[in-house]
Amino acid sequence: MSKLLYANFFRLWKNRLFLIGLGFMFFAGGFLVFQQYRQLIGYGAVVNLDSTFFVYTIMIGVISSIFCSLFLNVEYNDGTIRNKIIAGHRRAAIYFSNLIVNIIASFLFCVSYILANIVVGIPLIGTLTIPLSKTVLILVGSMITIIALCSIFTMINMLIHSKAIAPIICVVAMFLSIFFVNEVQRILDNPQYWYDGTVNTAYVDGAERERLEFIYNALPAGQEMQYSRKNIENINEMCLYSIGIAVITSAVGVLLFRKKDIN
Repeated sequence: MSKLLYANFFRLWKNRLFLIGLGFMFFAGGFLVFQQYRQLIGYGAVVNLDSTFFVYTIMIGVISSIFCSLFLNVEYNDGTIRNKIIAGHRRAAIYFSNLIVNIIASFLFCVSYILANIVVGIPLIGTLTIPLSKTVLILVGSMITIIALCSIFTMINMLIHSKAIAPIICVVAMFLSIFFVNEVQRILDNPQYWYDGTVNTAYVDGAERERLEFIYNALPAGQEMQYSRKNIENINEMCLYSIGIAVITSAVGVLLFRKKDIN
């Protein structure tokens, strides 16, 4: 498997899409900080690094879905996977070597964004104000969610070798899950009482609220949305759900990939 990993990482460092992704995330991190700086200079608003530092959690799902799809589909189109199997590499090793490089690439996208926030943000708008322990928990939790996302994208792309279909499935599914979770969040954010003390008829309670909270905590898009809001109230549940998703999708992916006919 070490040879497979070496080949994958060698290809990664020369991959144009990967370099574009790093550049985009660095630019996004710097641009959002500069927008906050404009608020500080133009309107005297109170700003700090907290407002931008964790925005990468919302962006990485879409970026990762695009990268994983296009990076893996090149292997099918170029016949690389077939050649690896002919060379005697086990299918499980091929699968996990691809999963690992997807995870590392996605981590590096996040690091690029965070680096821009630190390099550009600290001189312009200052440091983080939230406790270091909370910052570490959000970083670790979001990275576990990224592992779950990469596991899903890897499974889809290793089982669907079409260069057109697999990326569409991944990207569209990611956008739909973001829109869906955003609506779930809107419903959960409804207050039980209005400011004047009257009951809010749109407030959801009981079993229905429990179902919505389960969806919000279980879906990777919901987890990343909570991390972007610096909400770690349910971090233990979210991490467990992400680990479960990663294990299940990887197991299913390897099982079906072993049986897949590679033309």
